[in-house]
Amino acid sequence: MQSLNLPRFSAKVIERNKKLFIFDDIRRKYVSLTPEEWVRQHFVSYLVTEKGFPRELLANEIAIKLNGTKKKMRYNRI
Repeated sequence: MQSLNLPRFSAKVIERNKKLFIFDDIRRKYVSLTPEEWVRQHFVSYLVTEKGFPRELLANEIAIKLNGTKKKMRYNRI
């Protein structure tokens, strides 16, 4: 993945069925490693380790109901 202008972090990356996954410490599960997810996990790590944000106050993805259908929203709640 591309180097970011953030301090390095130790990402837990695994390969399953020729596809890479990264561990999401907020959701406590492995998720597909995309460029967007790489930036998200890197930034969450920065907020927790460098800036001291409590992990419990962060959220990466939540489900909401909109006009009777479930939608997933991704955001960091601070």
